[in-house]
Amino acid sequence: MSAFAKWLTQACQEAGMRAEQYGAKVRIIASSHFLTEEVECRPDSDGDLRWWWSWGKPIAAGNDSARILTPGEVDDLVDAIARVVAVPIRRRP
Repeated sequence: MSAFAKWLTQACQEAGMRAEQYGAKVRIIASSHFLTEEVECRPDSDGDLRWWWSWGKPIAAGNDSARILTPGEVDDLVDAIARVVAVPIRRRP
């Protein structure tokens, strides 16, 4: 699981996000420092490895929320994570 976390950390960094690995967890810090998300690689109830959001839901594909991503689908994982942590902050005029 740590190897998958290292792989995801590097992929997030290559995509321009600040990411840090802590064992099987990856902390992603938004460039605005407004939002930090921590995802974790762990087995689901069937024993299959999955990535999980900090709120306990498995990470799904951005274009198909019914398709739960596997640890090896790094590009799709990075895209899903970026949609959460890279939300632009709207400033009031």
